[in-house]
This record gives sequence, structure tokens and C-alpha cells, in this order.
Amino acid sequence: MSDKQFVNTLKMIVGVLVGSTVAVLALANALISDADYSRSTIIQEDIEDRIKPVGSVHVVNGAKVAGNTSEASASHTNDAAEPTGLSLEQLYNQACAACHMSGVLNAPKLGDKAGWESRIAKGVDQLYANAINGIGVMPPKGGRVDFSDDSIKKIVDYMLQSAQ
Repeated sequence: MSDKQFVNTLKMIVGVLVGSTVAVLALANALISDADYSRSTIIQEDIEDRIKPVGSVHVVNGAKVAGNTSEASASHTNDAAEPTGLSLEQLYNQACAACHMSGVLNAPKLGDKAGWESRIAKGVDQLYANAINGIGVMPPKGGRVDFSDDSIKKIVDYMLQSAQ
């Protein structure tokens, strides 16, 4: 095969490939232009997906649970749901046991008379207020802002009975 024939054959092959590529791109462009999604829409969706929040705020009876929980607790006093069908021990286990069972960060343990003595001296009303609104690192209502104030008071009474 001569050089001239080789160059002509190569030109023909390259021409067919380029022509086929242009035809496929034109067909793809025609099909995509009819779709609802344009390139800018896809890019916008990708951006929104990357910057969406990791967490969310849940609202219980009109009060924020995530975020500043002390303000949320103060904004509603006794409008939370009353847990039904649960014993005081079960309520304690759900709201308080995580810290008060092991004494995390000096939380007085259930049944520890010496640990509760200084707190009882401040009065039961102060204990109720601390349990409902939180104190120090203790979150309002032990983190269970869905419990009513009355439920929290009953749990405090349960804990105090164990310390006597």
C-alpha cells in the first residue's frame, strides 16, 4: 500500500468517526433539551445536596427541642405529654438514669443519701425547678422535654424517696 492510499484511508476513517461523533452529540442534545432537567438545574440540585444541614430541629408542643433547650423549656411549662402506662421507675430510666445511675459529673446517685443531702437542704421546689429547667450540664427535664412538668416532679419525688 502506498503512502497516498494510506493517508486517504486514514482521512476517510477519521472523517467517519468525527461525523459519527457529531451525529451522536446532536441526537443526545436534541433528546436532553426536551427533558425537564437542564444543566443548571442539575448543578443547582448538586449544590443544594452538598450544603443541606446535617441535623434538624424538632418541635414539641411549640418548643424547640434541638438548639437552645433551656429557652425551649422555659417557653412551655406544663403542656408536654404525660407519659401513660409507665411506672416511676420506667420514667426514671428514660429520663434520669443515664447520669444518676452512675453519678456522671457529680449527679447524685439514686439512693445516695449523702449525695442528695445538700440538694434537699435547698428545698424540694428548688429541686423541681432544677430538674425542669436544667442546671449546670444537666439538660432541662433530663433531656426529655416531651415529659410534662408533673412527670418530672414525680420522678424527682421517686429519686428523693430512694435517698431517705
